[in-house]
Amino acid sequence: MRIFKEIDKTFTKRNAYEVLSLYRRYARMAGEEYNPKITATYSFEPKSGGFTSKATENQVTQRVTACDEMEAIYKAINRIIDPYVRQVIIEKYCKWHIKQDKAIYTDLGYSESEFYRMLERGAIEFAENYRGGELLVFRKHLGDICK
Repeated sequence: MRIFKEIDKTFTKRNAYEVLSLYRRYARMAGEEYNPKITATYSFEPKSGGFTSKATENQVTQRVTACDEMEAIYKAINRIIDPYVRQVIIEKYCKWHIKQDKAIYTDLGYSESEFYRMLERGAIEFAENYRGGELLVFRKHLGDICK
C-alpha cells in the first residue's frame, strides 16, 4: 500500500512550466510604476477625499497579485534541493534576457541531455514546492476508481 499517490510527471511538468513561464510577466507587472490618469479637466485621478477610481484599484490589485505570485515562485525555486538544478530553472525562466536552451546549457557547461534531465527534475521539485503542491497531478489507478 502506498502512502502517496503516483505523480503524473507529464501533466505536473506542464503545470510547472506554465507557471514558471509567467515569471517575467509577473516581474514586469510588479515593477510597473503607477502613472495617474489625467482627466479632461487636467486633474489627476483619484481625487482626494478617500475615493479611488476602479482603474487605480485594479492596477493596485494586479500589482499586489503579481508580487504574491513572484513570492510563491521564489519560495518554490529556493526549495529545490540541488543548487545546479535551481540554477538551470533560474537561467531558463527568471533572467530578464531570454536565452535559447542551447545557449543556456552551453554557458553552464552541460550536455543537452543533462540539461533537459535537470530541467525536468527541477520542474517536478518546483511543482512539489509551489503553494503546497497545487501544481501536482496524480495518476488515477483502476483500483482507485473501483473503490
